[in-house]
Amino acid sequence: MVFGVIFSGVGFGLMYLAIAGNKSYSRQLNLQGEHPSEPWLWREDWAAGRVKSRTEGNMVMSWVFAIFWNLISWTVAIFAIPQALKQKPAAAFFALLFPAAGICLLVYSIRQTIRFIEFGKTCFEMASVPGVIGRELQGTIQARFPHSPEHGVRLRLSCVHRVTTGSGNSSTTTENILWRDDAELNAGQLCAGPAGTTIPVAFHIPFDAQPTEKLGPRDEFLWLLEAMAAVPGVDYHDAFEVPVFRTAQSPSAAEVASSEPAFAGHASGALPPQQPTILVRPVAEGTEFYFPPARNKSFGFSTTLFAAIFGTVGYFLTHSRAPFIFPLAFGGFGVLLTYISVKVWLGTTRVVIGSYMTLQSGYLGSGSNRRIELPDIANITDRITAQQGGGNGTPYYDIEMTTRDGKKLTLGRTLRDKQETEWLVSEMRRLAGVKGMGAAAGTR
Repeated sequence: MVFGVIFSGVGFGLMYLAIAGNKSYSRQLNLQGEHPSEPWLWREDWAAGRVKSRTEGNMVMSWVFAIFWNLISWTVAIFAIPQALKQKPAAAFFALLFPAAGICLLVYSIRQTIRFIEFGKTCFEMASVPGVIGRELQGTIQARFPHSPEHGVRLRLSCVHRVTTGSGNSSTTTENILWRDDAELNAGQLCAGPAGTTIPVAFHIPFDAQPTEKLGPRDEFLWLLEAMAAVPGVDYHDAFEVPVFRTAQSPSAAEVASSEPAFAGHASGALPPQQPTILVRPVAEGTEFYFPPARNKSFGFSTTLFAAIFGTVGYFLTHSRAPFIFPLAFGGFGVLLTYISVKVWLGTTRVVIGSYMTLQSGYLGSGSNRRIELPDIANITDRITAQQGGGNGTPYYDIEMTTRDGKKLTLGRTLRDKQETEWLVSEMRRLAGVKGMGAAAGTR
């Protein structure tokens, strides 16, 4: 009877969502017909220039999932665990993991609710719609702060590629960060607003960025604006999906080539980081850039942990009656993660730029030297090659050099700090005499 009530509720909920989704889809079709060449007018909040925060939607979804999970897991636990304790105690303790996960989901939902109550229905008021590729994304975030953010507010703008694969219970959604920029605002830059506090937003969007685009229901490019602040109680964290498109105001390739470095991916005056992780010093041959081992301990710990998990599962599967494909898949993935872990913990790179460039890459300072003449260097850029988490996670950058004959060489790996990465690229480009454009910003 309990399961009947639960799944009947789910069924009626799905029916309601289907009806509401059909009405929303009809409205969107009408808007697409009215504005075929202006996709930023297909969403009501985008067209109005007041982008709604994701906080309320995330709160509702977290409660729906937490309630459904707890109803199922606790129902199974109440009826099944007493019998399991009599027959297989180990299985009973394993079954308790699901109610424990339900408690964690409830705690997360409560925190989301407190965050929504404290900071209110926030919105991002755009100065102009849409954000233009090669120009600026400007506006203000209207929020309510019960406690003043003494350490200021951190802003983050990301271009994310979201892809869903599989179907049903086996569907998986991945979010790859293509480009990101950060900004720090001190408490003095905030001012009073209609909702309580106004947070100014201003980001330059690279000329070669990937615009907002929906290739299908399971493949899309989107831009996320995030605002974060440490305050007493639950910290402030808002996310807004903003429209960024290429319009008539976007600069052409000719304009970019003939313009000042304002359009470039890196400003010529990039500032050095306050807490550098890369050693930069003068040596007899020129300027040395040394990328030491174990620079990203959190990344190293996570890859090592997953390598151990997949390796252990693969080992036990080889001693079981499981089909050969399963131990091969788990074991192979464990080997790959082990290789990545070794690179993170022990990998080093040494770049010296003087009258020519010397590149040495290996483990713990070892590896052969490679000489590259400066006239052979076409460009030096950075690129996101790894990340922890989804679209709100942490990206890691590699510094890449392109030679005149099209070959690519990696000059530095897994840099976490974007400011430090931009400064290193700026210094390497200056010393090598490279005057091309900066890094690509998520183009396809």
